[in-house]
Amino acid sequence: MLNQSTFTPLRENLGQQVYQHIREKIYRMEIPPGARLGVSEIAEQMGVSRSPVRDAFMMLVNEGVVQVNSTGGYRVIDLNRSYIQDAFVVRRALELAALPLTMARLDRKRIESLRAKWFAFEHQADASVEAEIQADQDLHKTIAQMSGNSLLIDALERITSITWLISRFSYSNQEKPQCGQITAQEHVRLLDAMLSGNTKAAVSALDKHLTNAFARSLERLDSLKRS
Repeated sequence: MLNQSTFTPLRENLGQQVYQHIREKIYRMEIPPGARLGVSEIAEQMGVSRSPVRDAFMMLVNEGVVQVNSTGGYRVIDLNRSYIQDAFVVRRALELAALPLTMARLDRKRIESLRAKWFAFEHQADASVEAEIQADQDLHKTIAQMSGNSLLIDALERITSITWLISRFSYSNQEKPQCGQITAQEHVRLLDAMLSGNTKAAVSALDKHLTNAFARSLERLDSLKRS
């Protein structure tokens, strides 16, 4: 599951290092959704004791991308239709609540920077999937952070981690998703509405984008099942 040669343990903050290493493997789909995670197995593969691995697993559980089995073991969340639907229901409720707060505290330079990036993606045929996924996270984290509501920020941080994994799952084994340009257009419309100061239009654009993102995730899930 893990390549021992890619991990060099350091003495300080070992649990955090193990967490970052496993987290990256999960987000890069090198450890797939639904995969079992054994404490002893991974400790041996990484050349560390079981304690920092347990610490790492609990961090990932708190983040929402790993779950504890009824038997006490650990497993990467299984991205089935029901789970994806639940994730988007929560995400939509939280982000639509955050956006009006963000509009009242708008950092125009930050939004203009995001708009320039997404405008380039809209007109750039060779943009990488990794770059677009990261830019997507930057945009949605910006909405959360700019709201100024610490509880909303914490809640969105957790759900964003889950939807990030869903995005990578949706884009897995695709060099360039067909929906990439459509996503860029949706983001540009959202950012334009934010820069215009029109809260109602911004909320509408975000709502439409999240609805479409949910539909695309389900479409990709169904496509993978048929293949």
